[in-house]
Amino acid sequence: MDALDIIELIEYFRNLQNNEIKFEIEELRGYIDIRFEELYDKLTEYIDSNHPL
Repeated sequence: MDALDIIELIEYFRNLQNNEIKFEIEELRGYIDIRFEELYDKLTEYIDSNHPL
């Protein structure tokens, strides 16, 4: 194994790590969106029940 092989391995693992981080961020964004939707629903239910038109 020469220096070029080592550099390629480092780049490979760096890309792998970056892809994993991107996936985790997207997964977290989806979770946050769902939680905000749930919070919005609960708030509108609360407002509707306490301030009928």
